[in-house]
Amino acid sequence: MENPLFSQLFHNTYGLEDFITEILAGVLRSDPALLDSFVNKVLGIKGRDFIVETQRIYSDLTVDLVFSNKKNLCFMENTIQAIVKEQQHHFEKCQIVLETEQQNYPNVYLRYCSKYYNTQEIKDIDFAQFRIADMCTFLESYSNNPLVSAFLDFLEDNNMKGITELNTDDLVAISTFTDTIRKMDECLDSIATEFTMLFGYPTHGAPRETQERLKRLLELNSYRMMKHDILPGGGGWSEITVCFDYEKLTGTLTNLAVWYWCDKAHHQYGLFKDFFNQNKHLFSIHPGFLFEERPTGLRIILQKPLIEFDQKANRLQTIHDWFVETLKIFRQFADKTPELNWNIPL
Repeated sequence: MENPLFSQLFHNTYGLEDFITEILAGVLRSDPALLDSFVNKVLGIKGRDFIVETQRIYSDLTVDLVFSNKKNLCFMENTIQAIVKEQQHHFEKCQIVLETEQQNYPNVYLRYCSKYYNTQEIKDIDFAQFRIADMCTFLESYSNNPLVSAFLDFLEDNNMKGITELNTDDLVAISTFTDTIRKMDECLDSIATEFTMLFGYPTHGAPRETQERLKRLLELNSYRMMKHDILPGGGGWSEITVCFDYEKLTGTLTNLAVWYWCDKAHHQYGLFKDFFNQNKHLFSIHPGFLFEERPTGLRIILQKPLIEFDQKANRLQTIHDWFVETLKIFRQFADKTPELNWNIPL
């Protein structure tokens, strides 16, 4: 890497998604001409003298990036991984707020930047989407700017710039894919009994459901087994997940991961978040802890780089043991918060 500035600043306190959002805004603010050009060419909005804000709050809505001048207001959501249903709900809220803001801004826009080809169907508002790779293509023409250069290096280091070629080595790698899937299946299947005892039988990616696991690998960049509706009350999604996580939230390594997720729309979201804050130490004392709060919900994660198991005498058994011990930590949190009326075995 030629310029490791942002890689040196990045650490587990931040989610990769939020870090990229803040750095992008900082890079654009460093050069007003660059900011205007980004709005004109990437967002497709005419005008000049734009400003950019991050994590702007509108009542119960938090917007990643807000671009504005006297006549224009644009919300931009930036995501690495998102469940389509959750993202759709968030965009609907964005649209409602933008319609309200039209009394102050004649022109309102909604833009979506994602790592993958994650198509969204948004109507009745000026909407467009693009990939992080498209943003990088634009920024390449400003690479003489040291901050832009450092940002591009950081994106490349975290596999965010997108695929530019497919060569023979890539095709040879496919030949090992089936064996890799078999090994991941063996690891996940080996913990199914303990998973079921602690949280109930998996509702997604259960043993022998390789096709479903592959589907979620393609959609969500993780090979997983999970149970949803662990919190009763409805209104939104809740889950406990164990997986091989390729999302790389905190760096370039593939991780083993276990997490709780709760939608912000879930009726117990506020209570769940309060109890987490009261019992945060149960997770934070362990290596690989990460708390991620998104506009659509929150996630409590414990993760460990897969590479750390390379030198173990019995690698698969050690992976099994890490998953089981980590699941017990998550169950400990559930046992300490009976007020949430968990939908798990007694």
